[in-house]
Amino acid sequence: MVYSFELFDSFIDSIAVINKKGEVIYTNIAWKRFSSENFGSLDKTDVGVNYLDICGRAAGKDAESATEALVGIQAVINREQALFQMEYSCNSLNEQRWFILRCTPLVNNVDLSIVSHINISQRKIAEEIVKKQNKQLKEINKRLDSTMFKITHDIVAPLNSVIGLIHLSRIDNESIDEYFSLIEKSASNLKSFVQETLELSKSTNKYTEVDFNRLLSDFYESVKYNLALEHVKIKTDVHQTVEFYTYKNEITSVISNLIDNSLKYYDNKKEESFVLVSIDSNGIEAKISIKDNGIGISKEMLSKIFDLNFQVEKEVSEGFGIGLSIVKQSVDLMDGVINVNSELGVGTEFNIIIPNLKQFRD
Repeated sequence: MVYSFELFDSFIDSIAVINKKGEVIYTNIAWKRFSSENFGSLDKTDVGVNYLDICGRAAGKDAESATEALVGIQAVINREQALFQMEYSCNSLNEQRWFILRCTPLVNNVDLSIVSHINISQRKIAEEIVKKQNKQLKEINKRLDSTMFKITHDIVAPLNSVIGLIHLSRIDNESIDEYFSLIEKSASNLKSFVQETLELSKSTNKYTEVDFNRLLSDFYESVKYNLALEHVKIKTDVHQTVEFYTYKNEITSVISNLIDNSLKYYDNKKEESFVLVSIDSNGIEAKISIKDNGIGISKEMLSKIFDLNFQVEKEVSEGFGIGLSIVKQSVDLMDGVINVNSELGVGTEFNIIIPNLKQFRD
């Protein structure tokens, strides 16, 4: 039987016809276009190439899926099964993509088989959006539980302190300046806690475009009167080449909390104190590093720093509060990862990787 394969040129899916040896004897326009755009030429995937050899030569992270494809296609060629298909990811430099590889026998022909690649990225993106929304709802419930737990203790203590100091100031005018200083400190601690609690319990959060230079500029403006800046120098290095989308409230909370911790826990015994903020983002992800030469964290405490109740020893500092707990929860909500390296008396470095959600935007 004579076949006219040109009909396949009207399909939007990438289609190739292979013989019993696995050799490609025809490719449609979509296949050629994909090969040209992703491999630069047709030499590696077009007519004359052995598709089974291509699968067999795959290495690295693609080796496992390529082996699965090789076995499945070979089974169809041998007519041991009527259909083989598998999902796989194939990312470009600036976006994540998903495809279905499908192989079927050519009808009424024992020698030829059809291999097709079907782009299912839009479906997978929709599925990812649903997963992220479900994850966010679970995170919101978790945050509300955490918030109520903290309020029962952390808001009552400074309020009691303020009330007690006001009472003392009324009966002991000689110490009034000292009492008002203590009142101011207690009120400041309470204000910080309320701000952190509000951040922790936010229930509405959509991913939007983030300009990292602008984000840092706004943060630096908000802390320009911080007394620690008299002793600590902040250095910034941002490389952002494409639009970056994520949960803006969360990424702002992460970066501001970590820089704030570096300022709060600088080492006044050192001649020069610094905070290095480095951000490198592209179409796939953002890598964020915040490094300081502050007081550092002991090895015994490193595993506990993201716990809700974590507190640095009082003689070392006033405590991290719930800041690092917020950081960890925010990173988790953004499907990111965070690692910390620290040495007591040397300094601390947080490294974070956050995916770019540009392709998932509304």
